[in-house]
Amino acid sequence: MIRTWKGPPGFGRFGWAAVQIGLSGWMVQVGLFVMLVMLHSAAVMAAVILVATLPSLLLAPVVGAWLDRHDVPGLAATASVGQALLLPFIGILLTHHIIMMTGLYALYNVLGSAGTTGRQQLRYRVTPPAQWADVNARLGSITGMTTIVGALLGGTVALWGLMTLLILAAILRLLSGGLLASLVLLARARPVEYPPEPHQSFGRTVHSGFRALRDFPAASSVLIVGIAWGLIGGSYDVLLTDYGVRILHGGGWGVSSLYITDGAGVLLGTLVARWICPRWRPHAYGLAYLLQGLFWTLFAVSHTWNIALPWLLVMRMASGLIIAWDTMLLLETVPPQLHSRVYSLHNATYGTVGKLSLALTALFMAWVGPEGIAVIAGVGSMLVGTTWWVVVGRRWPPSGVTTTEASQIPPQNPSDAHNSSSPHAANLYPPSSHASQSARLWVDCGRSTGSSAGGGFRVRGLLAVAPL
Repeated sequence: MIRTWKGPPGFGRFGWAAVQIGLSGWMVQVGLFVMLVMLHSAAVMAAVILVATLPSLLLAPVVGAWLDRHDVPGLAATASVGQALLLPFIGILLTHHIIMMTGLYALYNVLGSAGTTGRQQLRYRVTPPAQWADVNARLGSITGMTTIVGALLGGTVALWGLMTLLILAAILRLLSGGLLASLVLLARARPVEYPPEPHQSFGRTVHSGFRALRDFPAASSVLIVGIAWGLIGGSYDVLLTDYGVRILHGGGWGVSSLYITDGAGVLLGTLVARWICPRWRPHAYGLAYLLQGLFWTLFAVSHTWNIALPWLLVMRMASGLIIAWDTMLLLETVPPQLHSRVYSLHNATYGTVGKLSLALTALFMAWVGPEGIAVIAGVGSMLVGTTWWVVVGRRWPPSGVTTTEASQIPPQNPSDAHNSSSPHAANLYPPSSHASQSARLWVDCGRSTGSSAGGGFRVRGLLAVAPL
């Protein structure tokens, strides 16, 4: 499938690296989580995840700010190799020194967080802006496929043993590191269209990332709606593992079955996402959060395989839509100079809520049970997603135009030159001071509404925000 991609040069290697990283990640997650539940309990598993992921969450904004100051295309490869070296030691320490294992797992997650942001920077370095949406959708499809295969391999932990599984995952990480390293020369050969700004102090660079949330309310709304996934995502792995092992009585293979269904749903969702008209993506994005919470709630009250699996499948189909559009809707609303900072803040936003959800899961699991935790999370996701659509999503301009393209739209007269070149004019939600000089114009799935009459400018099939 990767050979048929008509992406930018080098993206085939990036796609194979994403496959290997995805397979490795799911093998580690499913295998490690199953062993934690079998050797200890779901509450211990929740506590380990919470402690091991907090450092990466706290460091994410700092890493994003650092990457915006420095062009480091080799970070993704370095992080992947570092994770590979840690995996065998995590397996050795699991049964005898769970505290030390948690510390190494925390370092593993810190490298994973840095690698994720590094891959985002590398991806956008080797991909022209016109192909960002397609690239993100294709990577979402990879997520679904690797979830299916990786979860299936992770479920063999009882057959192969955890150490064998972790060594195989480490080999895949090393291979992905080699592929990502091969893209470094390609990335460096391309001119940096938006060079970093090293003249600012590091503190001001970090602060500017938070200030972007105020200056670009469209981007901040995407960060805020990530709360809906954080409500589910924080406890998702704990609950899914507990359902597979204990509630549905499936053991390791039961957990694999749930994650395979998870991956199939994500794959189908990302495929559907490609067929939805750009004009309707924000509406479908808000609806996806609503359906995700609804179907997760229905899964939570299911106690047989023939009922639980279909609800999980359609729930993850809704998640596939979110995965396909989330990064695109976020980054198209801010200047490229802020991409790493805003992207890392987005991860930190839903990660913070996710860790709060995880902490509450560990605290209240014995009182309300996994079903009660899952229902609360699902209802919370529905409320947040619905609120986002009512307040923001239904007024969202058409997606598909990036700030790069919007900033290149020529002003209609010299007096508009300042407004059209400012970051606010490029923002899809211009501040009120520019509202009287801007209008939101669009085409209906490729059918022009008459750009010449409206005074807008057509950009790749969509009419961008243009001064009138």
